[in-house]
Amino acid sequence: MKARSRVLLLAAVFSTSLGVGLIFGFESPLIAVVLSRAGHSNFVVGAVNAVSLVAVIVIGPAYPSVIARLGLTRSIIAGVCGGTVLLAFMPWWPTVPMWVVLRILTGMALGLTWIASEVWMNRVAGDASRGAVMGVYGTVFSIGTVAGPLLLEVTGTRGWQPFLIGAACLLATLLPLLLLHRSLRAGLVAAQGVSNAAAPDAGAVVQDPGVAARARPVPAFLLPGFFLRAPVILLAALVAGLVESADLSLLPLYGLNAALSERAAVWLIAAFLAGNVVLQLPVGLLADRFGRRRLLGLCALTSGVGPLLLPASLATPALLWPLLFVWGGTLYAFYSQGIALLGEEFAAADLAAANTLFVMVYCCGGALGPSLGGLVMDLWPRHGLPALLSAAALSLVAGLLIARGQGPGRSTRRAPHGVG
Repeated sequence: MKARSRVLLLAAVFSTSLGVGLIFGFESPLIAVVLSRAGHSNFVVGAVNAVSLVAVIVIGPAYPSVIARLGLTRSIIAGVCGGTVLLAFMPWWPTVPMWVVLRILTGMALGLTWIASEVWMNRVAGDASRGAVMGVYGTVFSIGTVAGPLLLEVTGTRGWQPFLIGAACLLATLLPLLLLHRSLRAGLVAAQGVSNAAAPDAGAVVQDPGVAARARPVPAFLLPGFFLRAPVILLAALVAGLVESADLSLLPLYGLNAALSERAAVWLIAAFLAGNVVLQLPVGLLADRFGRRRLLGLCALTSGVGPLLLPASLATPALLWPLLFVWGGTLYAFYSQGIALLGEEFAAADLAAANTLFVMVYCCGGALGPSLGGLVMDLWPRHGLPALLSAAALSLVAGLLIARGQGPGRSTRRAPHGVG
């Protein structure tokens, strides 16, 4: 029953993660098309889309306290419901200032679901299967992101219909969790008092206060102390955000500058994302088998070599598409296996704060990537972007090697009440 319940719980949380990914892939292009049609500049379009990421960074220090107060279940539900309402309201106030406010609030709401879901998955997964669980999570989230533009093809971009349909789809992904929550509260799975050292029981996790009661609210000024406890994991978050955002924003432009057709340039992203969707679970299984830091280092090395091969592969599709596929799959493992390492390194009491800082650093990288990538493309059109992407990934390899050379540090799990 315990194993079956754990699978059901993970499936329910994966469902909400699918919804968050769907809205990430759906709302940004919808906003871009609507604002562009209304005559707004590219700067305005970019700013309105970017503020949701900035909101996660700014509000991030408050998330651990909110999660500790509400519990994981209510945090996920509140975030999804808030995002649903805000998306549905957008067509009724189609002005730039109002949309900036709504996007900020949407970022705050979905950020809460984002972080609470990852904390929940880490606690339910257990040490033996954490890499595989996070690999599935990466796959599910990516499927949602890819499905967003496809949903937009169905809904169109005019009127209130796309906003309401998108909101309905987001809300629908909450149903499995709501159904399970009712059963769990009735005692379908009853297991309490799990120690930090053991793999948590599914019932204890879902029956908030399970994890939530042990989650320690961390004052905002103490969050930087977590850098000292897991610098390499946070470096993985920074590199993941920077490289993913630069790739998604600039790979098509790089292809066009290299004389590819518009369709071929778009397919660069398609092949890149396909690797992300397909390879996350195999990478996670290998991480559980051979060690997560070792697999993270291998993925970083592959992602460091991949960009360097890109210029020479552009004219040879037989090399280009497999290269992008493998590069994309290994790159996205930075995030999923970084989250798995958080669960391995941090005690339950500190996991919400550590996960929050991880997401904040990832969003900082995401905000930095497109502008820095565009700058190096202007300075060195042919090789600037590949050089930046390669250097970022190889910096993670260097960080892992340095950390390995220093030997094992003190266990964060043995001191759940300390920050530094």
